[in-house]
Amino acid sequence: MQETVNRKVYLERLAKMDFDCLVVGGGATGAGAALDATLRGLHVALIEKNDFSSGTSSRSTKLIHGGVRYLPQLHFKLIKEALLERKRLLNNAPHLVKPLKFILPCYKFYEKPFYSIGLTIYDILAGDSGLPSHKLVSRDDAIREIPSIQSKDLKGGISYYDSQFNDSRLNVLLARSAAKEGAVVCSRVELVKIIKTHGKISGAELRDLLTNKVFTVKTKVLVNTTGVFIDEVRKLDDETAHPVLSPSQGIHLVFHKDKLKCKTAMIIPKTSDGRVVFVIPWEDHVVVGTTDTPIKEVSIEPLPKEGEVEFLLKTVNEYLNIQLVKSDVKSVFVGLRPLISPDGNTNTKSISREEVILVSDSGLITMSGGKWSTYRKMAEDLVNKIVLSGKLIPHSSCSTYNYSFPGKEDYSENLYLKIAQNYGLNNETARRLRNYYGGEVFTILKEKPVEILKGSGYFQEEVIHAIKNEFALTISDVLARRLRVLFLDLNLAKEMAKPVANILAKQLGWNTKTKALEEKNFLSLVDSLSKSI
Repeated sequence: MQETVNRKVYLERLAKMDFDCLVVGGGATGAGAALDATLRGLHVALIEKNDFSSGTSSRSTKLIHGGVRYLPQLHFKLIKEALLERKRLLNNAPHLVKPLKFILPCYKFYEKPFYSIGLTIYDILAGDSGLPSHKLVSRDDAIREIPSIQSKDLKGGISYYDSQFNDSRLNVLLARSAAKEGAVVCSRVELVKIIKTHGKISGAELRDLLTNKVFTVKTKVLVNTTGVFIDEVRKLDDETAHPVLSPSQGIHLVFHKDKLKCKTAMIIPKTSDGRVVFVIPWEDHVVVGTTDTPIKEVSIEPLPKEGEVEFLLKTVNEYLNIQLVKSDVKSVFVGLRPLISPDGNTNTKSISREEVILVSDSGLITMSGGKWSTYRKMAEDLVNKIVLSGKLIPHSSCSTYNYSFPGKEDYSENLYLKIAQNYGLNNETARRLRNYYGGEVFTILKEKPVEILKGSGYFQEEVIHAIKNEFALTISDVLARRLRVLFLDLNLAKEMAKPVANILAKQLGWNTKTKALEEKNFLSLVDSLSKSI
C-alpha cells in the first residue's frame, strides 16, 4: 500500500508538535539524517526551502564510488568508508544503485603497471565488495567497450568497477522513507528566524512559501544541512559567525548515446585543471564531467562559467576518435560543492571531501562537506551528534545499515521483461521504469498507462505518483528531479512542459494564472540552460 503525501497535514503538525530535532535542508545529508533520527525513535521534522535534491544532491556525476582520484592524496580512510557504503547501497536500493564498469585507457607503456598498483590498493580497500577486481584489458577490448575511444597510440587499459545511481530519485526516496517512518516532511518551507531561550535554541520561525504564512515550531535541536547556504543559516544564529564555506562548481555535459558511443564508462585521469574527467553511460545518454571552478556567489540554478564547456569538450575530445562540438550537447547541469574550509583555503581542489560538523554556542548543528557515496555514514555521525548535543534519549541505535528502500521488494534484474510484456513497451522504456521504481512500478502504472507525450516513454501516471507520493509541486520538480528529462534533453523537456503542467494543475488545483506562471518559469530555466552551452 503506497503512502500519500499530504502537505496540509504536515504543515499542521509542524505548527502544533514539539520536535526533538528540526532539520533544515532536504538534500542527501538532511534527508538521510531525518530518516536515521526517525528510525531511532526521535520526533523529527525535515523542511526544504525548494524541492528535495533541488541543489547539489541532484547534480552529481551519478556515481557511488570510493574515489579513485583520492588515491594519490592517500585519503585511504575516506575511500574505504565510501567503498563500504557502496556495498550497502547496492544491497539496499538495487533499483537505483547498480554496478558500473570503467575503462582507464593507457597510452604510454608504463601506465598499465603504474595504474594497476593504485587499483590493487583500491581493490584491497574495497574488501568483499561483491564487485569484480580490476584487470588489464587489451587495445581491442578497450575499443570494443568504448567504440568512440581514441585508438591512436592506445596500448589497452585497465578495467575496474564502481557503481552508478540516480541521485535525485534516491534523495526523494530518503525523504519519502523518513515520512513513512514518522517524520514530518515538507518542501517549500523556509527558515525565517531562530528562536532562543536563555541563549539556547528552542525553536524556529518558518514560512510556508506557497501561502506566505509564518508560524512557529518548537524544537530541542536545530540542524543546518543547507549545503551551499550553510553560512546564511549560521548568520541567522550568530551575526558575527565567520564564513566557513569555500564553494566550487562542477559542470556536466550530456550527449546522446549514438553520438558518443560507449558500452562502459571511461575515466580520464589527467586534465589541465588537476581533476579527473568521467565519461559515463547514463539513462541511454552519456554524461561527461566534471570541472572544479571556485566561485564567490551561490545560486539556486547555477550556470556554466565562461570556458567550462569549452574545457570539457577539449579535454574529452583528446581521448575520442570523434570531435564533439557544442551543438552535440543535449543538456547541461551544474552542481555546487558545499566544501567547508574553516581556515579560509580557497583552493577547492585541495580541500578534503570529508564531512565536517560544527556546533555553535547556541546549539545550532551544521554539517557539510562529504560526498553522496557516504551520505548514510554522514547521517549516522550527524544523528549521533544531535543525540549528544541535545541530550536526547533515542529508543534505539542507528539502523540504516540494511534499510530497504521502497521498490526493493519484488525487484530483480529481469523485472524489465515483465514490465515490457505487461504494458507492451520497448526494452529501453521498461528498463527505465524498472530502474526508477523497482517493484512499485505495477502499482504506479495501473493497467493502461498513458504517455505524457507520444513517443516520449514517460507516462502521466508517473507524474501523478510524483505529486501524490514524492512531494512534487512544480514542473521542474517533475521534469528535472523525478523523471530527469531536464538533465537529459532540454528540447524534450521544453515539449513536455505544457502537458506536465496540465496534470499538475488538475491534481493541485492551479488556476489559469498559476499554470501560466509555472510554465513561464520552467521554460525560462530551459532557455537559460540552452543559452549557456
